[in-house]
Amino acid sequence: MASSANFSSSTWDVFPQLSAEQFKQLGTRTQYERIRAQLLYNRGIEETSRMRSFLEARYENLLDPSKLINMDRAVTRIQQALAEREHITVYGDYDADGVTSSALLYRALRTLKHPEAPLSFHIPHRLNDGCGLNLHALDMLKARGTMLIITTDCASSDVEQVEYARTLGIDVIITDHHRPPEELPRAYAMVNPWRPDCEYGERYLCGAGIAFKLVQALYRAYRHPVEDAQDLLDLVAIGTVADIAPLLGENHTLTRLGLHKLNRTQKPGLLELVRRSTLQMGHIRERDIAFAIAPRINAAGRMKEASIAFDLLTTDDTHEATRIAAELDSLNQGRQQETEELMRNVRTQAQTQSELPVILVRGEDWHEGIIGLVAGKLAEEVQKPVLVLSDNHATSLSRGSARSPKDFNIIEALRGFDGTFERYGGHAQAAGFTLQQASIEKLHQHLIAWKENGGASVPAQIEGTQLPDQTGLVVESTQESEEIPLPPRMIDLEFNHLHLQDLNHELYKEIHQLAPFGAGNPEPVFKMKHLTIKSKWLSGREKQNLSLRLEQKGARTQLQGTFVRGAAHFESLREVTQVNIIFHLEVYEDSIGPSTRLKLLDIEPL
Repeated sequence: MASSANFSSSTWDVFPQLSAEQFKQLGTRTQYERIRAQLLYNRGIEETSRMRSFLEARYENLLDPSKLINMDRAVTRIQQALAEREHITVYGDYDADGVTSSALLYRALRTLKHPEAPLSFHIPHRLNDGCGLNLHALDMLKARGTMLIITTDCASSDVEQVEYARTLGIDVIITDHHRPPEELPRAYAMVNPWRPDCEYGERYLCGAGIAFKLVQALYRAYRHPVEDAQDLLDLVAIGTVADIAPLLGENHTLTRLGLHKLNRTQKPGLLELVRRSTLQMGHIRERDIAFAIAPRINAAGRMKEASIAFDLLTTDDTHEATRIAAELDSLNQGRQQETEELMRNVRTQAQTQSELPVILVRGEDWHEGIIGLVAGKLAEEVQKPVLVLSDNHATSLSRGSARSPKDFNIIEALRGFDGTFERYGGHAQAAGFTLQQASIEKLHQHLIAWKENGGASVPAQIEGTQLPDQTGLVVESTQESEEIPLPPRMIDLEFNHLHLQDLNHELYKEIHQLAPFGAGNPEPVFKMKHLTIKSKWLSGREKQNLSLRLEQKGARTQLQGTFVRGAAHFESLREVTQVNIIFHLEVYEDSIGPSTRLKLLDIEPL
């Protein structure tokens, strides 16, 4: 869209459009069915049976948890521990996925164990411990009496730590979704769909999803009603959305069902989070998790102790929930302020590296709880791989967070580094690491060379789709009204044969049968050509938005479109009457009823 350079930061591509013969083979009969089929096809869902399963999102269609590698072995060991009243410790991670997965597993074990049997949890301190198992924590847990550790959302790379636990007489069951190294820890059981010997068929479950599969298997073994497991789906939805796991396959089903459960939850902590976030029960959507609920959960681990959020999600006491939620609110406000302050610093450093293909910025004792957020924001702004490091003068170590665009697989690039990391791990577009400060420049040069030589050998895409694997790429806004970072600039469908009056509530409902939307299943993007601007004005509390009243030749209806934070483009449209638009379809409810509006993503003056 060259003529819209004033609007676009890059061009848009259109997904390959299905032919009439393909629509016939898929059995589509109506215009609505053809639109849905095209949207599903764009998301890598190409067979009629898979399309039907995706749209139905039935709990009964979830895969058998026992098909996950080592699941049966894990269940047998946990049953033994419960029968013998062994001390079990749930060992999690400090982000929202780690906290929710720990909380749901802890809640389940609490219902299964004998009232007098010990059950505890441990979530590492982000600054003092780092992620995963650590030797000091293992000594502490041994002294506490722990005989079985069950990890959630961590430990796939912790070969040394698991070996040390074995010397202490502690069995370790790993449940995780991070891609493991070639050498696997010698855990009692390791439930991870990314293991090369796992044939489960669903790789992209997040930490909360894997923990839920373990709970499913446990409840089945103890013949608990299926409703007991379903009662934990609200936590699964939060963990899945917060970790930006692809909302395809089981993730899509679990999140849809989890949102339904979240809108009716009776957990005091979640009810208080919803109230503090000024959300309305019954109307909570996936974006509300991303920009209101998850940031408050994450704030605990970023700014203080993740155990605060864990306590909130596991308490059944309403007064305790009120107190904890207030603390999380305060921590989240502090996180927003510190993120903005550090962003100003890193932008200044990044400007001096504008010619480099990989940006590396660093500082003494930067807050390690927010460097990942800062790296994500900076990567979005510069559209390059970004590393943000916090140097510790006393230890000569630096902890870093790396974020990258979709065309650069950062975890593969880090694996290709011939220097020595103290530890590292992550996903295709988001990773963390610790290394000696003397090796920082060497790492930077390695990544620059890697980028210049064609990038990582493995595309950072969700298997079977053209969409990026954004798992772990958490970018939290400083304002809850901010938008989720846009996926690749892809148009799902050009409406060449629809009129404006066809963009109605019925079409909106048909499209939203694909919800919830997010990574891997982005909100559908459409294009419509040759529209007439009847009027234009600035809207929003601070007049930051550009609104247009649009008309189409031969159509009976005018529709309003709003370009969020597009006020700067008002002048460039002063003499323009005809445009093409790229948009999401939205519906607003008022006293009269639902009305359709267009959320403009781009405008092409004609």
